[in-house]
Amino acid sequence: MSEETEKILKEISNKLDQLIILGKLSNKNILDNYQKEIKDDSLYSKLVEFADGTISSSDLAKKVALETGSAEITIKVRIAKLREMGFLTARKEGREVFYEKSELFE
Repeated sequence: MSEETEKILKEISNKLDQLIILGKLSNKNILDNYQKEIKDDSLYSKLVEFADGTISSSDLAKKVALETGSAEITIKVRIAKLREMGFLTARKEGREVFYEKSELFE
């Protein structure tokens, strides 16, 4: 990669970071309410706690099911809701999907 390309990509990255910060600031109350709702719900909070990017989606569902006593199908629905809201991000490696909490929690 050329030095000019790296410079442009770094500038784009900085501008994207600024947009994310502005989005968080302008929606701070909404994000705070969602974060509180997630932290107050044992299932959501366990999902966010365990979603560190190192556990496959199926193992994540099993682990949360053991911790909470909830059905795996319920957990998978909650994972989908967290992804939809932007609180979990997904990364594929081959056939496996790994979840990680997004920067909306920071």
